[in-house]
Amino acid sequence: MGIEEEKKFSLENIGNGATIERFNLALQEVLDNIQDLNTDPKKARKVVMTVTIVPDEDRGVGRYLIDVAAKTAPIKPHPGRVFLGRNSRGKGVATEDNPVQAEMTELMQQGETKIYALAKE
Repeated sequence: MGIEEEKKFSLENIGNGATIERFNLALQEVLDNIQDLNTDPKKARKVVMTVTIVPDEDRGVGRYLIDVAAKTAPIKPHPGRVFLGRNSRGKGVATEDNPVQAEMTELMQQGETKIYALAKE
């Protein structure tokens, strides 16, 4: 049984174009990930396409499975600093703002210009 050239099983026509469409979607995901400033610019990205074909016993018919996956760089961890202490009830508390710096700012706004003004409290 001959197979016409234009109907031959190929990348262009597997799944009536679904393979190329899936590849393009994964490629766009990779390109968007490259432009994401929250990711490491030096990490490699990939589009991985796997075509699996499993023939029947008589080798006249088979089943195929197309899998296309984007392998992108993860979002970078966000570093920061936290100030730790206890509240008036003895419970642990945390803040990203330096509580001493806030007190100094308030004192400066009130006309106190010397840092040792904090020691008066």
